Amino acid sequence: MKKTLCLIVCICLTFSCDDEIYSNIPNAEVNLLLDLDFKDKNLVVNQAYEAIIGSTPERPAYALDRFGYGGILVINGLGVDVINLFAYDLACPVEAAQNVRVVPDNRTPESSIATAHTATCPKCGAVYNIYNGLGNPQSGTKFYLRSYRVMEESGGRQYRVIN
Repeated sequence: MKKTLCLIVCICLTFSCDDEIYSNIPNAEVNLLLDLDFKDKNLVVNQAYEAIIGSTPERPAYALDRFGYGGILVINGLGVDVINLFAYDLACPVEAAQNVRVVPDNRTPESSIATAHTATCPKCGAVYNIYNGLGNPQSGTKFYLRSYRVMEESGGRQYRVIN
């Protein structure tokens, strides 16, 4: 009995030790409608992104929109389709503060549509891969960005980001 208990504890400890830690960002309501024919049309470009914190004149919000804990980062990342939308919370999981947001590392000139592969926290310097849908850390942390589901709405090119 003692050997069996010791074996079970050893197995549990072996599988509980993991180098990758998923986000510690608190749960916050997310409900965001993306319209690729209108206000989110830049997202049709491969690796294009949008950082959405709230309603702006360029991107007015709908009444039911909810923006997560620190805002939402949406990117048209890598995948088999032309549109491969991935969404993350903008809050840095290391800092876990609403006002400390990751910033996509813009790879294009200012006059073009902004594209990125990674996002960096300006406070702690952690770098995250955002183009692959995982939000996995590239350097500076073991935490992942909190990711959200992106679902295609019926008809047209509309998508909904939810948690």
